[in-house]
Amino acid sequence: MMTWLFLVGWLTSRLALIARDKPLEARFLVSLLVGQMLWWLLTLGVSVASVSLAGLLILALIAPERLLPASWLNDARLAATLIMLISLMFLADALPAPAWQTALANGLWSLGLSTEAATRALIWLTGFLLVANEANLLIRSLFRRFSLEPKLPQAEPDSAENVDAREYNAGRVIGILERWLMYLVLVSSANYNVIALIIAAKGFARFRQLEERAFAEYVLIGTLASTLVTIGIAESLRSILAQ
Repeated sequence: MMTWLFLVGWLTSRLALIARDKPLEARFLVSLLVGQMLWWLLTLGVSVASVSLAGLLILALIAPERLLPASWLNDARLAATLIMLISLMFLADALPAPAWQTALANGLWSLGLSTEAATRALIWLTGFLLVANEANLLIRSLFRRFSLEPKLPQAEPDSAENVDAREYNAGRVIGILERWLMYLVLVSSANYNVIALIIAAKGFARFRQLEERAFAEYVLIGTLASTLVTIGIAESLRSILAQ
């Protein structure tokens, strides 16, 4: 359970990256790193495995913000998440349980909850967080690599400059909300028909704008990527819980 609790806290801290499309300011970077290290110490304690994970945690935050070119910011942030998830998968059995885990289990028991039920809740919460910021990083990276960002009317079609920030930020919020809604539907009922309704509603809301080819490609690719990522995360976590 503690591994999932650590992961939920770490992913929650990364929600601070959602609205930041540039490298973090030094003060904010340090604050975020301190918060993540304190959470690591609280949930995983000190051991060879957990210290190795702490090193990866530091690298996952510092490398994208300071060591790599800004043009690769989203790609590097996403790679950091993948490295952390893979590392947790291999180190989970070697990570020690902190001394207060027993007290936590007793507290849950007094509330009528088991550690198994709490772990299941943490796993589903992990998916909820993954489809927010981490999925956003993947889609933003995809847009960047294929020059699909919405441009201002006067901008050159293939120009990386003059991105329509208002439309781009609106798309970010809409994307996060639609992924959360799809994820909740998949978690609660695995009803894929509702996902079709969500996509149709989005297309109806932007019907007139879809007459522009560039905008239509931006919306279509973003929507399909959001849907595939959300389904992939939900089904992956469902298979973990089924083991």
